[in-house]
Amino acid sequence: MSWWCFPFERLIGTLQNVNTNDHVGGALESTIVKTFARTANLRRWLRRPDCPEAVRQLKILFDKCFVPANATSETKEFIKMKGTHRAYAKFDGIYFSPSATHAGNASIIYRPTPSEAPVAGQIQRIENVFTDGQNSGIRLHVRSYVRLAKSLYDPFVRYPHLQATTYSSILKDTEDDIGLDDIIAHAARYDYSHGRSVIVNLSRD
Repeated sequence: MSWWCFPFERLIGTLQNVNTNDHVGGALESTIVKTFARTANLRRWLRRPDCPEAVRQLKILFDKCFVPANATSETKEFIKMKGTHRAYAKFDGIYFSPSATHAGNASIIYRPTPSEAPVAGQIQRIENVFTDGQNSGIRLHVRSYVRLAKSLYDPFVRYPHLQATTYSSILKDTEDDIGLDDIIAHAARYDYSHGRSVIVNLSRD
């Protein structure tokens, strides 16, 4: 009681993406632990000084196999990928996706420009940016939700700690071109009444 379920829903989403080989009824935990332990042991063995050079060369293929495609590393360095469009991008341990890929991961709170106040929007496209043939960054194309007229009542104003704001369910026609650093947090969206949506800031801070 009196506790948000968003962190638990996020955890459930993470667990649902784990490859379990269709093991159910008690085998799930064992599959996760064994897979994690085997991967960790293999990585440790590949880093040993006495690891054969021929096997060490295969570490490049191993890293490509176990790093999610179109993701960024823990050091926030961009992984070189082919093509422009991305199905998702990982930043600070969080996955962001275009609405066509995953609608839940597409709703965000962001700053259109550094001087503007945060707004709610939906990611339309995520693209790699190439400079001299090298992947130099990621850009997101976002359409913001139309703000309600001041004459319309927002029932969530009375609950500031909820960090919920009512918007129109309509997206603007124009797109904002932003970077991953401009994103403040994921957002939860619910259409509740006559073309109006409540947007909840899911910031972990």
